[in-house]
Amino acid sequence: GAIELDLNRFPRGAKTSKQCTLEMVTNEAELPMISIFKQKRVKGWWPFVARDENDELEVTGKVEAELHLLTAEEAEKSPAGLARNEPD
Repeated sequence: GAIELDLNRFPRGAKTSKQCTLEMVTNEAELPMISIFKQKRVKGWWPFVARDENDELEVTGKVEAELHLLTAEEAEKSPAGLARNEPD
């Protein structure tokens, strides 16, 4: 499965894995949307989806992610991987 997030407008991540459902992808009009460019930091659960043999969407997995938007200066001061814990 896969998920594509438009960084200007994507559904807010679910707080728990149980709350992370297919509706987060199919009912975007009814869900609160966020922009990483306005919020700068977001954490949550998002569903991976794929089409099944009947061409219907199904959840094939879930990912917990935390996204941070940094300026070039901030990124240079704290390069990825340095002074951070190993991924779980």
